[in-house]
Amino acid sequence: MTTTRRKSSPRRNANLRSVPVANAPLVRLPRVRTAQKRIESGYYDRNDVRDRLVNAVLQVIRKG
Repeated sequence: MTTTRRKSSPRRNANLRSVPVANAPLVRLPRVRTAQKRIESGYYDRNDVRDRLVNAVLQVIRKG
């Protein structure tokens, strides 16, 4: 019995595409979707998470 590989579906390939932004680091769409799900679930509504998020955003702004 031989095995054959199926080609990836176009939907899966769409998840792997990056969005180019001038003078910005690579944006990974799966990570954006994960963050959106966390926002919807209220994950970022905790004080400790908000503090870490604010610090991370400030670091990015300072580098830019």
